[in-house]
Amino acid sequence: MNELINFPLGISILEITYILASVLFIIGLKMLSHPITARRGNFFAAAGMMMAIVATILFHRKDGEPVRNIGLILAAMAVGTIIGWTIAKKVKMTAMPQLVSFFNGMGGAAAALISMMEFPHVRPELIASSGMANGHVLAILLGLMIGSISWAGSMIAFGKLDGWIGDLRVKAMRYVNIA
Repeated sequence: MNELINFPLGISILEITYILASVLFIIGLKMLSHPITARRGNFFAAAGMMMAIVATILFHRKDGEPVRNIGLILAAMAVGTIIGWTIAKKVKMTAMPQLVSFFNGMGGAAAALISMMEFPHVRPELIASSGMANGHVLAILLGLMIGSISWAGSMIAFGKLDGWIGDLRVKAMRYVNIA
């Protein structure tokens, strides 16, 4: 099966699919910036996400075999979909910024948790000898850092938008603002 999924220059169908999914994400985000094209942009972004998920499940392993725990993946996706759909249907339109902030924070938390789970897979002997392993460690650390910051910032935004967190009052705040 490996001969069927490799293209010239060693590029796999998984990599091509990820590139196409990334293009769909970018087009979708661009279209979200205007109310007339926002619905279509959301569709493009969702199609890119579906393409990336299906490609990851079908072509994840280097030998071309699909991942084995598809049942767990589908169960987690079903639970997340049900929870997200239920919350999105119950929230009022005036509370939509809080919901978006909360969901963004959950995405950041997921990135941080995935990075934490990936770190034990790095073998120390490869770090000293391979630039690729160093890149893997860098990607893990960046995912952990960016995901954690995204989660914390989104939760603060959620709290401020919902009125749970007030303004920070410090006597020397004008000096902080000047700096």
